[in-house]
Amino acid sequence: KELLKVASLLRSSRLLFNSILNVNDDNIVFLKEIANSIFTDNMLENEIFSKLINETTVADNASQKLYQIRQNIRNLNERIREKLAQYMRAGANKFMQDNVVSVRSGRYVIPVKSEHVNKVKGFIHDRSQSGSTFFIEPQEILDLNNALRNETINEKEEIERILSDLTKSVSVISDNLFNNINLLTEIDLTFSKAIYAFKTKSIMPLLNANGYINVKNGRHPLIDKEKVVPISITLGKDYNYILISGPNTGGKTVTLKLVGLFTLMALSGIFIPAEDDSEISVFSSVFVDIGDEQSIEQNLSTFSSHIKNIIDIVNNATENSLVLIDELGAGTDPDEGSALAMAITENLLEKNSYGIITTHYSALKEYAIKSNKITNASMDFDEETFAPLYKIRIGTPGLSNAIEIAKRLGLNDELIKCAKDNLSQDSKNFKEVLYQAEKARNEQEKLSREILELKNLQQQTYNNLLLEKQKFQKEKEKFLQNAKTQARKLVNEKLDTAENLLLQMKEIFDKEEYYKSDLVKMSTLKNKIENQKYFIENEEDNLSNFNTISLDKLKVGESVYVKSMETQGEVLEITPKTIWVQVGSLRISSKIENLGYISGKKPSKQTATVNVKRTLNTTPTKPEINVIGLSADEALQEVENFLDKAITLNYQEVRIVHGKGLKILSTAIHNYLKNLKFIESFRFGKYGEGEHGVTIFSPQ
Repeated sequence: KELLKVASLLRSSRLLFNSILNVNDDNIVFLKEIANSIFTDNMLENEIFSKLINETTVADNASQKLYQIRQNIRNLNERIREKLAQYMRAGANKFMQDNVVSVRSGRYVIPVKSEHVNKVKGFIHDRSQSGSTFFIEPQEILDLNNALRNETINEKEEIERILSDLTKSVSVISDNLFNNINLLTEIDLTFSKAIYAFKTKSIMPLLNANGYINVKNGRHPLIDKEKVVPISITLGKDYNYILISGPNTGGKTVTLKLVGLFTLMALSGIFIPAEDDSEISVFSSVFVDIGDEQSIEQNLSTFSSHIKNIIDIVNNATENSLVLIDELGAGTDPDEGSALAMAITENLLEKNSYGIITTHYSALKEYAIKSNKITNASMDFDEETFAPLYKIRIGTPGLSNAIEIAKRLGLNDELIKCAKDNLSQDSKNFKEVLYQAEKARNEQEKLSREILELKNLQQQTYNNLLLEKQKFQKEKEKFLQNAKTQARKLVNEKLDTAENLLLQMKEIFDKEEYYKSDLVKMSTLKNKIENQKYFIENEEDNLSNFNTISLDKLKVGESVYVKSMETQGEVLEITPKTIWVQVGSLRISSKIENLGYISGKKPSKQTATVNVKRTLNTTPTKPEINVIGLSADEALQEVENFLDKAITLNYQEVRIVHGKGLKILSTAIHNYLKNLKFIESFRFGKYGEGEHGVTIFSPQ
């Protein structure tokens, strides 16, 4: 078992060594340096796999001697069975309990009835529990059993020798194997980071060493991607600390954790789920105090456990530290907690460290307004329902809104009124100032957004009108100066196109055999030639001899000239507001002003007949395509070409083999199939069909 694990390690090392070093990409540097250090030993790898069938069996051809020994064992077994069969045919079977030969202690024996035990010459090996049967090795096969026992011992010794030799070979390279384990672990970790980044749509952040953090629409990596609200936050440029305040469950702690997680992820070489150009600073230490660490065993209250962490932070934080403290000073008397929070904050600012602090203390919010090293931030909430919006706003302190939130959650009005009356006047005044400031800011931002949207709309409208005017002027000048020349040019182009279509038809006619797709192509070319014929006959006159039609004279089935498309069509349906016209394979709606006759004549419909009679080759190809190893774009092109053939040959069921992998090919193919009208449904393969490595569907 251990030798097979060694062989598996050697195989993994070899595959990884080759796969990485064979990639021709100069951007891959670090992984190639690791891969270059990987040890490989193809000879030992193949030797172990060839000699060991599984964890319990050594292959016959592991050595010439083992092969000969096992051949001798098979021959002896056959001779013993033949000898016993002759022995029983000679009359010994009448003494036996049944005609079944068994093995005891590696030797063949026969079951003899107890009353006949003295009538069978041989060696007694065992007796049944009831005592009615004795297991006797007949004297006739004693020598053969001895030879079989001897060969069995030889087999065991040879197997031990083979395993010993393999073990010695492993021992010689043991240091290299231990080193391979470390290298493969490093590569595996790198690939895990890459897969995580791919699945979470993460980016490589820019790194700096000056304490600057700029997260653009960062998504908390531990929140469901369908529910997470992106957060943008900046720290370390105009201010060292952010003081986040606002209602409970508003996202203060989540924001704080996001910054900490992103920092540690970046320092660990893990991409972060945010937008491009997000930036993270390299810190020498990250200090965190979050959550309730109350401990009965250590006799620590919530406040005591927090203070213990804070003491460690204050004593060890430096100018190259990131500090994250949730609810600083909470869990004790509000006045003392507020004073303590102020002192701790001032100390951290003096150390020139960086960080985020969350709080509900008004005194701390006022301090952040006055200090230039720390700034207020608030978590937005709905002004009417007080529901959290989970968005951070830098520059303004937030309201806790505890009373309003309690009211929204169902606390009765009497208690709400009593709570408001119990607020101090200073608290009421400060809250009212913040509330009015927040309300004015929201109104101003709303007005600014509306003005900006209106301005952008007006600018866009003006630009569009200007472009249309310039385009119209150019077209007018071009038309007046080059009408005849342009008409002749268009006619010549259509003539060239028609000639090309005829050449394509001739190529099909010259074939020895036709496929169904050739007939479809022939019909398409015929229709194109008919369109070209009408255009060539009428193109020059269309520009100057267009005569409109009155609605009361227009009839269903008439051929009309569609001015906007510069081609003819057939009237399908007439309504007071819209006329439906068939133009080629298109059914379009048009106003009466856009329809008319050329030179006052109603164009007659052109008809033509193409007769083709050849042998149709319907030899089917395999209704399956394999796109494994292709890029998504290459695979989609192959699938599109394959579907054309599948529809022409009327396949009832089609298989696309794309493999499992990271689901890049299967996802791209499924998205493509969803948009095809002639495919109602598709599915992955079932057990035995390829499962998630194959997509199966039926073209309709």
